[in-house]
Amino acid sequence: MRQHYNKKVVYLRPKKKSLKLPIFIALLFIVILLLYFYKALFMNTYTVINGEISESFSADAIIIKNEIPVLSPVDGKVQLLVKSGERVRVGTPLFIVTTDEKQKQHYQKEMAEIEEKIGTLEDSAGSSLIALNLINKSIENTTEKLKEATESGEFDKVKLLKDELERLTNERKKLLESNEANINLLKKQLNQIQEDLSKIEIVTYASDSGIVSLFVDGFEDILVPNRAEKISHAQLQAVSESASKPAIGKNVRANQPVLKIIDNFSWYIALKPEKTLKEGREYYIKINDDEKIKARLIKINEEGIGFFLVNTDLDSLLDSRKVKVEIILGTYSGAMIPKNAIFTDDGGEKGVYIIERGKRRFKPVEPVIEDEYNVIVEGLKQGDKILLK
Repeated sequence: MRQHYNKKVVYLRPKKKSLKLPIFIALLFIVILLLYFYKALFMNTYTVINGEISESFSADAIIIKNEIPVLSPVDGKVQLLVKSGERVRVGTPLFIVTTDEKQKQHYQKEMAEIEEKIGTLEDSAGSSLIALNLINKSIENTTEKLKEATESGEFDKVKLLKDELERLTNERKKLLESNEANINLLKKQLNQIQEDLSKIEIVTYASDSGIVSLFVDGFEDILVPNRAEKISHAQLQAVSESASKPAIGKNVRANQPVLKIIDNFSWYIALKPEKTLKEGREYYIKINDDEKIKARLIKINEEGIGFFLVNTDLDSLLDSRKVKVEIILGTYSGAMIPKNAIFTDDGGEKGVYIIERGKRRFKPVEPVIEDEYNVIVEGLKQGDKILLK
């Protein structure tokens, strides 16, 4: 027999395709695009400030000073008594030159021995004083006894007491003379040795006041301020190439420069300017990238060498001869922007893209002066926001 089953048939609808992922990707792309344009318009921007830029040029220069070399009077071993940078007066001891080192050591040994003996005698003055007090007391007692014996008519005692008083008086005299004579004798010997030592240990004193420098390069007699204006460009280069700091040896020869004394209140800078300068005008000069100093251009000679007078202490340049300088011709101020803010339009005109109300527009500017990184322009004001490359 055939069986029949009741079966329920379910018809399934096909699933709709989800649109969430494509929509998410599209939105992400739009956000990234908006961020890119936001960065291009607002992130890579610069706010204009007021600044200064100096017009200048750099050059090699030499320092010319009023300087007096101090020479060694004899051959020998030198001992400096002053330091570089020390200010000295006329008569200040500068250095000692010893002509015989062995003899010097011998004299110093003798002097030390004599000084020790003098010290011992002076220390023993206390014990001598005690002995002297005892003798003085004995003299007083003997004198009193002599008086009593004389008054009582004891003439045999009188003679004995007179002899005792004479002995005590002589003893006191010898005691007083002994220490003093020995000390005086030793001091006389010490003075004689010191005098002998001074003949082999020559002290040189300052003949002028000023600042001590141990940098002696051999140009002191050539680069003299009242003659330096005649220096040629070739000589200037020769000085620059030859200038170096020599080492001071332990031994010196007669007439060899040991040090020099400098007048540090008035000095000169000599250089070959690459731009036109005006005699008599004051310029600011940077030396070795240090702070600016003021100098007056006193002369430009026939070789085109300029000489600047400086009336500032040169403590930091005391031992300098060759220096790097920057001559500042003028300083300009105004709206200062980075160099990478300057664009050129299709017509070749220079300008910037200024951002106003969320939009950017090209605005022509006129460059005034520039340095390595920045440029001062006309056409902008402080606070303007501009686009950078």
